[in-house]
Amino acid sequence: MDAKAMNDAALADDLDEARFRARLIVVRARGGGLELVAEAAEDIAVLLRDPGMEPLPGYGHAMLRLANILAL
Repeated sequence: MDAKAMNDAALADDLDEARFRARLIVVRARGGGLELVAEAAEDIAVLLRDPGMEPLPGYGHAMLRLANILAL
């Protein structure tokens, strides 16, 4: 649910919400022992960067990678 909300936020150009959701996914995935999910979400958070900063290229691809991991 958080991954969908993160993707929806990114599509709506609400990158602060996408950043929040990516970090939330990292915390929840690590707490649940889902290290691949946590790593993929952390990659997204790194690419989105901090609030007020322009995201780095490739965050959309990283979101697709997370979606593929979650689909397994």
